[in-house]
Amino acid sequence: MQLRRIVSATTLAVFSLAVQAASPTHLYLLDDASDALGGPALTSLGGGFASAAFGASGYAFGANQGLSVAGAVNESVYTIDLSFAFDTLFGYRRLIDFKNLGSDTGLYNLSASLNFYNVATGPAVFTETALSRVTLTRDAGGWVVGYVDGVEQIAFQDSTNLGTFTGPDQIAHFFRDDQAVGGEASGGFVDYIRFYDSALSATEVAGLTNPVPEPGTWALMLGGLTALSWAVRRR
Repeated sequence: MQLRRIVSATTLAVFSLAVQAASPTHLYLLDDASDALGGPALTSLGGGFASAAFGASGYAFGANQGLSVAGAVNESVYTIDLSFAFDTLFGYRRLIDFKNLGSDTGLYNLSASLNFYNVATGPAVFTETALSRVTLTRDAGGWVVGYVDGVEQIAFQDSTNLGTFTGPDQIAHFFRDDQAVGGEASGGFVDYIRFYDSALSATEVAGLTNPVPEPGTWALMLGGLTALSWAVRRR
């Protein structure tokens, strides 16, 4: 009876997690350029995959050696979630470009603060060479919200579509400056990038975890369920 209760409780916990967790549409673990969910691959702009840093394997890049991807993110309703570190935080350092390098607008670090140029800047939250998780959402009403480590930093009504992807196949560029001013890029490291085809709520963003260890965690949980199930049958 006790084993059955354990199995039941564990099963409920697993299915509860499955129901509550939002599902990404594209997931880049950056051991290579591929999408773990079978979507379009990333394009490397000169950095290196599978670089070991911060206890993780990801993509290490120099200034303007970031990544790009086409056909992966929705044009106007999305969540973009990534974990990264910059070598240099002084001034503007580009995080995400939305206009195929045709505009200075976009998501930046601005001297350790999250910034969407030229409409919103949050408090100083970044630390040089330390990983931070940045999450950006845009909903169907044009409301853009930026988070760092699950905490809201900036929010604005995007009435002029600064946060919509307007390049071919909604191409997104990461860690690459458009060179309109020059020098607004930094070297660094990115642990993962993932996209959702909806704007996650603040509660969902706060509950996001690093996706890299999740497959192993699920394997252990499911393995435990199998072992317990066999134990019950043997009784």
